[in-house]
Amino acid sequence: MSVESTAAPPCAAVVPRGAGSPLTRFVGREAETAALAAAVRTTRLVSVVGPGGSGKTRLAHAVRDRLEAEGGPVTWWVSLAQLDRPALLWSTVADAVRVAEVPGRSPAEAVARRLRERDGLLVLDNCEHLVAGCAELAGELLAACPRLRILTTSREPLAAAGESTWWLEGLPVPAEPAAPRAADLTVSPAVELFTDRARLVRPDFAVTDANAADVARLCRRLDGMPLALELAAARLRVLPLPRIVGWLDDAVSLLVTTGRDVPPRQATLRATLDWSHDLLPAAERDLFARLSVFRGGFGLAAAAAVAGDDAGALDTLQLLTRLVEKSLVQARTDGSEERYRFLEVVRQYAADRLGEQAGITGTRHAHFMLELAERGERGLAGAGLTGWLDRLHRDRDNLRAALAWSRGHDPGLGVRLAGALGRYWRLSGQYAEGRQWLAAAVSGLDGSTAPAARAKALTALGTLEFLQCEYAPATARLDEARRLHTATGDDRGVADAVQSLASIAREQGRYADARRHHAEVLAIARRRGDPAGTARAIKSMGFTAGLEGDHDAAVEWSADAVRRFRELGDDEGLAGALIDLAAATRHRGDPGTAWSLLDRSLAIGDRLGLREATAWARDQQGMIAAARGERTEAVRLLRDSLRVHHELGDRWRTASVLDALAGLRTDPPGGARLLAAADSLRETLGTPLPPCERAGHERRWQAVRAQLAPAELERACSQARAWTVDEAVAEALTDPPAVVAAPVAVAVSAAEVVVQALGRTRVVVAGRTVGAADWTYAKPRELLYHLLTRPGSTKAEIGLALWPDAAGTELRNSFHTGLKLLRRALGDAVRVRYAGGTYRLEPVLPLHFDVDDFGTAARKSEDIGALTAAARLYAGDFLSDVPTGAWAEPHREQLRREYEYVLRTLGGLLAKQHRFGEAIEVFTRLAAHDPLLEAAHRGLMRCHAALGDRGRAVRQYEQLAGLLRDQLGVPPSPETVQLRARLLRDR
Repeated sequence: MSVESTAAPPCAAVVPRGAGSPLTRFVGREAETAALAAAVRTTRLVSVVGPGGSGKTRLAHAVRDRLEAEGGPVTWWVSLAQLDRPALLWSTVADAVRVAEVPGRSPAEAVARRLRERDGLLVLDNCEHLVAGCAELAGELLAACPRLRILTTSREPLAAAGESTWWLEGLPVPAEPAAPRAADLTVSPAVELFTDRARLVRPDFAVTDANAADVARLCRRLDGMPLALELAAARLRVLPLPRIVGWLDDAVSLLVTTGRDVPPRQATLRATLDWSHDLLPAAERDLFARLSVFRGGFGLAAAAAVAGDDAGALDTLQLLTRLVEKSLVQARTDGSEERYRFLEVVRQYAADRLGEQAGITGTRHAHFMLELAERGERGLAGAGLTGWLDRLHRDRDNLRAALAWSRGHDPGLGVRLAGALGRYWRLSGQYAEGRQWLAAAVSGLDGSTAPAARAKALTALGTLEFLQCEYAPATARLDEARRLHTATGDDRGVADAVQSLASIAREQGRYADARRHHAEVLAIARRRGDPAGTARAIKSMGFTAGLEGDHDAAVEWSADAVRRFRELGDDEGLAGALIDLAAATRHRGDPGTAWSLLDRSLAIGDRLGLREATAWARDQQGMIAAARGERTEAVRLLRDSLRVHHELGDRWRTASVLDALAGLRTDPPGGARLLAAADSLRETLGTPLPPCERAGHERRWQAVRAQLAPAELERACSQARAWTVDEAVAEALTDPPAVVAAPVAVAVSAAEVVVQALGRTRVVVAGRTVGAADWTYAKPRELLYHLLTRPGSTKAEIGLALWPDAAGTELRNSFHTGLKLLRRALGDAVRVRYAGGTYRLEPVLPLHFDVDDFGTAARKSEDIGALTAAARLYAGDFLSDVPTGAWAEPHREQLRREYEYVLRTLGGLLAKQHRFGEAIEVFTRLAAHDPLLEAAHRGLMRCHAALGDRGRAVRQYEQLAGLLRDQLGVPPSPETVQLRARLLRDR
């Protein structure tokens, strides 16, 4: 006789179908749900593995619901989180599948007998503390039940035969713009989840431009982990958002909920992590705590170094592998190197467990970073520069942590570390940060610090101060460094200090002092047999000669430096020497050759990430473009240069670029303001105008004086002299009102609707921007664009486009929900009308859709003004910044083709009217749109030739030929080859 079991085994939680379903909306894992459901259909054992709080259980619920909605197999759900007696595992599963207890038959036999002939899915939720038992159970059931499938959730894989592992991470978080807008965050699932849960405690919560930065930072700091985001949202009940963000450094303690229906191990983030930590053996706990000293990731060698004791790399790898398998550490392959990292909240928790080991672990970490920095310092001086820049950049957070730790524990180590990083900070353009660390390190020194270490740090600090035009403190540091280097007999150190002193003299107009210093550096390098130092000194000689206006000498010195750097394989030095040679060549009247030299420098600088060098090169190309009458291109290049020089804090070069841009202003008062601002900045710095720039500067002043009345000129100059550097740069980066380009979209008034789909998307209803919170989720916004693009679509057509995997009830619910939310977002300004089986938008207010405006302008193929407007409206590809279904791709490609037609036609019309400079701008945009389009390159070749620069035209052909060869393996077309031959013949 058998008795049906109705009670759950002790300490187990059985969730029958229809009970235990989540009460909150599932957000942000639609793609994972579909993919995982597909995997469950084809793979018999699938394990969802991830750290605590990553949403494994919730995803499993979504997969179960999706499969059942599609008519899939019956599902049995077993929650194992509270099962603390492994011996009851089989009984728990038996109860879940409703098998009868039969005397003399084990639960395993009963379960297998019940499931043997049934199509079903068994979900084992939270297996991490019962991994061995669950692996054994899965193996036996799958062998005995050929139609059964098993889905598990766990913090580590079961390691069972036939297991397919799905690693779950946090939700995608926003990118890092300096000042994000609400619209920038609409595509982030992490933001969507946080917003959804925030509205449960504050129904009025919305992401706005005012709080977008805080929302983005919170989501990034919490690594998009769903549990952490939900707990943070719950805190909005009692704390304002900025206060929550400010306390994220103690996120483990901050993130707590008081919900009575939440499992105890998920009520706080600490409890969730305790659950994982308590399952670790002692050796894994120890490594877990020690690794918390790392920031931003680490490699195996670094992990072994901080593990200490007698642990070698292999032993550390074994322990680290276990931590990865248990989802406490994440593993990545970074090129040829393995890379590991903590989620930030997990790292904070691990750091709390470090205890009395903190001191020795911090010491090991700092010493490892010092060794890395000193090897990097040597590597940055050779052919491995690119690799070492990347390596140090990867570990910049660890380097910062080591510098911060050293300040309070080992100042001598800190000054060595900061001094070793001086070259890295300079080459990577991190002047301000490098100065902060170096100043802090130097200020904490006492007499016990080795003179050599102090001298190196002072040289690095003085050099960075010079680069930001702080000449007085820089000179004091460098003089002291020179004295210390001399006392220790370090000729190389003396040369480095004197090199920077020479640069200060050069910028202050003391050219004789600069030449004397450069000669001293050159003598030291030759005496030491240092070819790299010799090349640098020769380059400096050429640069100084060029500033003084001795361009023949500058060409001679710079050409010698180029040859030497090329022989040494020193690309960083070569990039700078090419710029010096190009500048002197330009001044000697050969802009074509100068442009080619600058292109070579830019290729190197862009590859190496040399911001200073690329800014100099674009500055020089901007001057060449200005001399050719290519105003738009000149302004673009000079503004690019100005932005970088200003960001680096190089006010000396900022003044020169402001001066150059003044000559390109179309409004005389604006030109006068920029010239006055440049003069005022030079006066503040105490740096005279370099002789090579004086003629151009005087021509610009003469031009504005000729166009402005004295009173108006004085008014403009007075205004500029009161500006800060930031204000002067902002003025230079802004078009004057008279020539401002027409906006991409029509002006927004309070009585119309504006929808932008080209480039950055935007929807404005009666003066109000519709943000992520208004849409609720992404589909209503996509539905708007679909209806605008395909008016008169049926429900079936819309469903196939937006919900291709849904059917029946799911599709109907999704469609009606999307339609309801669309109507709510648009309010009364636009109605969605259903008639004759189709849907279309019926605007109440005037509606401007940039795609329609673009098409209307593009069809006026003989009207230069209309085509120019069309080109301006095309701010980027159709819906390029929002995720869409496949329906959008044909429209995207059609609009790209129309844009190509607009540019080709417009360029041709401008060229026919001999407006070659404007035509070059249009054909340049066309080549950027499609680099392999020969018509664009032919247009550029013809226009450059028409302006008398046949050399530039031929180089355009060579550029095209290289692209076609490298990407398609074909030569240019006969038409293009014939054009080149004609240009060569006519030279």
